[in-house]
Amino acid sequence: MTRSTRRLLPLVVAMCVVPAAATAARLPHLKLKAMFPGKDTTLVSSPDAVKLWLSEPADLPATKVAIADAAGTAVPVAKLTRGAQSADPVVAKFTSPLASGKYTVTWKAMSKDGHVVSGVYSFTVALPK
Repeated sequence: MTRSTRRLLPLVVAMCVVPAAATAARLPHLKLKAMFPGKDTTLVSSPDAVKLWLSEPADLPATKVAIADAAGTAVPVAKLTRGAQSADPVVAKFTSPLASGKYTVTWKAMSKDGHVVSGVYSFTVALPK
């Protein structure tokens, strides 16, 4: 390698790396914007579903939502759905009403660019006696 090539090498590397890093930083990434039931909320009636609003449409076949009761038993839900609009939530509809107790939602979603996000949160159902 010649002396002039050695001096130019850092400049050439910087010219390639900096634009690539800037482009990656500008790419939108999938994020959870809102959920129902909300994290750590207490409901006085059984919700009909868990709904997750994401910052962009998720790849529905790669999206998973699991709900468990306080004993860790899985709560049955229907096949996940999402409306036609990009702002529509992913919906995990319960197949039967929930009893009083604490529930944990575990979710994972993947965007079209392959970015995966996941999370866990809880809510409580406190039915009137």
